[in-house]
Amino acid sequence: MSLVSLGDLAQSLILRRNMNTTKLQVQTLSQEMTTGVTSDVARHLRGDLGPLNGLNQTLSQLAGFKSVTTELDLFAGSMQTALESLDGFATALATPLQSASVAGNEAALDAMGGEAQQKFEAAIGLLNTRVGDRALFSGKATDRAPLPDGTAILNQLQTLVATEVTADAVRDAVFAWFDDPAGYAALYTGDAPLAAVEIGQGEEARLNVTAESAGVIETLKGLAIAALTADGATALTTESRASLGIMAGASLMASQGARADMRADLAVTENRIAAAQTRNSAETTALEIARAKLVEVDAYEAATELTSAQTRLETIYAITSRLSSLNLASYLR
Repeated sequence: MSLVSLGDLAQSLILRRNMNTTKLQVQTLSQEMTTGVTSDVARHLRGDLGPLNGLNQTLSQLAGFKSVTTELDLFAGSMQTALESLDGFATALATPLQSASVAGNEAALDAMGGEAQQKFEAAIGLLNTRVGDRALFSGKATDRAPLPDGTAILNQLQTLVATEVTADAVRDAVFAWFDDPAGYAALYTGDAPLAAVEIGQGEEARLNVTAESAGVIETLKGLAIAALTADGATALTTESRASLGIMAGASLMASQGARADMRADLAVTENRIAAAQTRNSAETTALEIARAKLVEVDAYEAATELTSAQTRLETIYAITSRLSSLNLASYLR
C-alpha cells in the first residue's frame, strides 16, 4: 500500500482553501438567517425560474400602474378643484348680478361689473393652472397654457362690442365670438383631450376636460358678458347695462347644468382611478407575499447548516493551530 504525503506548503494551501470556503458558507448562511431569503435563487428553485419571473414581471407592471394612477389622481384632483372654483365664481355672480340689474342701481351695477371682471380674469387663470410644470386644461399640449391672460381676452371683447348700443347686440356678439372658430377657438393654444391611459389590467381612464370643453365655454360666455357690464366697458347706457346684467345672470344659471355634468364626469374618472389603485395595491401585496414564499429559506434548516458550518470552521482553526505548532525542534525538546 503506497502512502501519499503532502508537503507543508500543500497542507497550508488546502487548509486555507477549506477555511475560505467555510467562511463564505458561514457568511451566506448568516445572511439567509437574517433576511429569510435564499442567496442562490436558481439553486433554491432547482432551476425552475418561470414562476418567479412571472411574478416579477407582473409586479413591474403593477409598479407602472401605480406611477400612472398617482399622477392621474393628482391631475384629476387639481382639475376638480379648479372646476369647483369656476363653478363658485359663476354661482356667486348669478343671483347678485341679476338683483343689482333689476334694481337699476348704477353704483351696485358698477360694483358687480368690476367684480365680474375680476372673476373672469380669475377663471382664465384657473384654466391656465399648471401642476408639475404641466398645463391641466391644454389637452395633449401640456407644455403650454391653453389661453392668454384674462385681461387680454376682455380687451379683445371690448373692442369687439365697442360700437354696439343694445344689450342684445353685445350678448349676441360675445356668444358668436365664443362659437366662432376664428374667435375663442383661435386663442386656444392647447390640443385635443389627453388619450386614455391604462390604469390596470384591461382598464383605462381619460382626463378629457380642456379649456374648449362645452361646460367651460358656456360658463365663460356668462362671465364675459357679466364683465362687460362694468362701467366704461361698452357704450351701453345704464339701462342697457342693467339688461345685459340680467342676461349675464341668466346665462350663468343656464350653464350650471353643463358645469355639473363636466364635474360629474371627472368625478367618475376619479372614482375609477381610486378603485384601480385599491385593486392594484391589493394585487401587489398578494404577489409580493407569493414571491417571498418562493425565495424564503427554511429557518430550522438554515440554522442547522449554519451551526454545522461554524463547527467545521472552528475545527479547521484548531487543526491549523495544532499543525503550526508542530516542528522537529519542539519534538526533540
